[in-house]
Amino acid sequence: MIEVLWDVIFPQRNCTLCHASGFFSSRRPWCSHCEQCLEDLKSNQYICSKCGKYMEDDLQVCLDCQESKPLFSIARAVGPYEGGYRQVIKQFKFLEKKKLACRMAQMMADVVIDTPGYWPLDVVVPVPVSQEGMISRGFNQSELLARRIARYIRVKLMPEVLVRIKMVPPQRDLSREERKKNLINAFAVPNNEWVKGKNVLLVDDVYTTGTTARECSRVLYDAGANRVSVIAWAAGKGF
Repeated sequence: MIEVLWDVIFPQRNCTLCHASGFFSSRRPWCSHCEQCLEDLKSNQYICSKCGKYMEDDLQVCLDCQESKPLFSIARAVGPYEGGYRQVIKQFKFLEKKKLACRMAQMMADVVIDTPGYWPLDVVVPVPVSQEGMISRGFNQSELLARRIARYIRVKLMPEVLVRIKMVPPQRDLSREERKKNLINAFAVPNNEWVKGKNVLLVDDVYTTGTTARECSRVLYDAGANRVSVIAWAAGKGF
């Protein structure tokens, strides 16, 4: 309902990606050509069977997951962190185009619905935003996506399950090794009863090195979660 009112008050006259003229909405923010380009970007690409990162060769499991197996049971993304997928996330996060969450969440929910490794699910939990991110954007992009995903897949949303308890520098400015150290003990579950014995869907916007998803999963398992699965809008490259 909110999206419908938003579309009526602020009609969208251009494609979010190529800026072609037309009539667009929260549920259709880009044109059919750009939709096909997004589909083409992810087609005929290999992905890691564990974390969902995109790979050039059919290795089944990327080197990161071979070297250090993630605790989460499965992670997937709608597409690779490049081209249109990267453009969408930048507009969503940094240009405050919150309307994009509607279509993004629908596509993320479709991945969860169509992938057997996710089910059953008991609760949807967004990755907490950093203080720097909240100050600069004023909202948690992962929670915005999680709210809609929970609605689409009809699973309870619990944004309070994970909290940040440690101030850390932005991940984007750090090396791979620095990222791993950066998030150690950065998250906590205030009440273990919220996740004890439950199957958790962890929602993040982007899965690149996987450090955030790995650390959040560890904390959720330490709190007693039965299984943790991860869904993201875009995933980085694996080798």
